[in-house]
Amino acid sequence: MKRAISFLFVLAAAPLALAWGEKGHYIVNEAATVALPADMPHFFHQAYPELIWLSYDPDRWKSGAPESLAAVNDPDHFLDYEYVEGLELPESRYKFIDLMYTSGRLRKLGIDNAEAGFVPWRVAELAQTLQVHFRNWRFSAPGSTERMALERDIIHLAGILGHYVGDSANPHHATMNYNGWVLPNPNNYANDCTIHSRFESAFISHAVDVADVNPKVVATPALYTDYFASALQLIRNSNSLVETLYRIDRDGGFKPLGPVPQEGFAFATDRLAVGATHLRDFWWSAWKNSAKAPPRRGE
Repeated sequence: MKRAISFLFVLAAAPLALAWGEKGHYIVNEAATVALPADMPHFFHQAYPELIWLSYDPDRWKSGAPESLAAVNDPDHFLDYEYVEGLELPESRYKFIDLMYTSGRLRKLGIDNAEAGFVPWRVAELAQTLQVHFRNWRFSAPGSTERMALERDIIHLAGILGHYVGDSANPHHATMNYNGWVLPNPNNYANDCTIHSRFESAFISHAVDVADVNPKVVATPALYTDYFASALQLIRNSNSLVETLYRIDRDGGFKPLGPVPQEGFAFATDRLAVGATHLRDFWWSAWKNSAKAPPRRGE
């Protein structure tokens, strides 16, 4: 009950801009905290209200964002996988930018060097930073100012990481068809520029609660050793479900009012649970991997 009360307080304190949408991001991070293994540090378990609240921060940064912030923040929320399919994607986002140029993809598609998006790189960068901070925490003195500062940094990084993992689990963040079907459309999928908010905001807010998602989170955590590969696989999986999402929407599965259509409910809760499962696994993997000695540069 204490967890539920705290979560309601977090929601009450949030701005009313439900965009995995705001409620969806809270659900992903809360379901991930519920599924945490017991061997995570005690301070991490204690910080679940902050971990939930921070899940929406990268979307808060979009509000009135100046040009420099918008330029770096906006592309970190997605990867339009159709633009990069068939390429061997490097772990460095800068090498990826170069690859998009040298491969001719930018010229062929008529896009700029940020238009494909960067979300798997953002996930990997944050997960690696989280691992480094956990390693530093292990070597800090209990009760020291250093340890307390590291704990604050760890919780902030982990909460923010949840946003991008949650986005990656949403098929709309893995496709060029992110807010309406832009490819040839013989199946009459929505192209009204409202499907994105209809699914991830209006429907989730109306139909789904964290209690619906918790039972679907995979019970046994997976230990990731390659954060970028894990993040990229999540995007590929989401991209494979884009047409399923559009078909369910076309058939009325994401109605934001009235009785909740079961197919839409099952799809939405499945994707939120996938996001929560991956997020729990990124958190836990960063903790477990932090016990290992860091590789020497160049290895």
